Amino acid sequence: MTDTAERRPVAVSDVAEMLGVSVNTVNAWRKRAAGAKQVEPFPPAVGKVAHMDYWWDTDIRAWAERTGRLKPSPPAE
Repeated sequence: MTDTAERRPVAVSDVAEMLGVSVNTVNAWRKRAAGAKQVEPFPPAVGKVAHMDYWWDTDIRAWAERTGRLKPSPPAE
């Protein structure tokens, strides 16, 4: 497990930016995968702040890597 000092909380908009997709896409992943058996579900929120769900960035990255949704970083110049 990753040390908590290395994790940061992310909201839906942060997840969208991190993965290079729209907020609507993230919300669709959350809804579509909730009952699906053929795909790995979007991770459940770890908490709420001001009535907004949040996740740990490390959990989202790991899920995105496993499901092929994490776009590779461009090579360093």
